[in-house]
Amino acid sequence: MTMSDDPTRVSHATHPGRDDPHTAHVVDGNAVVGALEDLLAGDLSMLIVECGGCHTAAPLAEWQVEADRDAFIVRCRSCTHTLWTLMRTGDVPSLLIAGGCGLRRAPDDAERHPAG
Repeated sequence: MTMSDDPTRVSHATHPGRDDPHTAHVVDGNAVVGALEDLLAGDLSMLIVECGGCHTAAPLAEWQVEADRDAFIVRCRSCTHTLWTLMRTGDVPSLLIAGGCGLRRAPDDAERHPAG
């Protein structure tokens, strides 16, 4: 039996709370692309990074970075927690983000590069 043959199948489902802006909807990754572009627009040295370990927040330019031929490891100056690792092996870089690391635009940078 297929779904179209199932007599108990509901043909038009309703979604309670659909008009509520706080109701989450499952969508694919394309939905977040614009928001990420807005977050990463402008001067990335001013991107505010928050440590998931000690919750220190500062512009990216102020964090400690360990660099070698294959990677940049961004670490918290306060507690040495690894925030992320930017791998640059091969032709395609990859970003490994540690749990609890937060990113947001600096208020001054957000004014110079408004979202949308």
